[in-house]
Amino acid sequence: MRTTDKGLQKAIKRQPHYELPSNFSYRMMQKIQEESILREKRQEKRIFILFLIFTILSGGSCIGFLIWKYGASFISYWHTCKEILPDSHTLLFYLPTLCALCLLYFFDRWLRKKIDLEKK
Repeated sequence: MRTTDKGLQKAIKRQPHYELPSNFSYRMMQKIQEESILREKRQEKRIFILFLIFTILSGGSCIGFLIWKYGASFISYWHTCKEILPDSHTLLFYLPTLCALCLLYFFDRWLRKKIDLEKK
């Protein structure tokens, strides 16, 4: 289309020309890459949630099957263990000692690793 009106031609010439920046393709590729990374993270999150649901359901069904199949023997075993094991007051008496031993074991491992790293 050709414009014959001189006023329109002058107005068109005065309009600034819009040019794409020199790094337009680089920025566009960055945005596309960021979007693909976000999409992958959302997909990984969905897969993790589905895996978690599957694990909980399969574990629950396995426990349910074991209780259904061997429930009576579990109960009888529980009653025999209840008679053999000491009462809870005795176990609570030794609980702080057991916790202290566990903490000392982990502290010892940590110190040994630290000493080995300093030697190297």
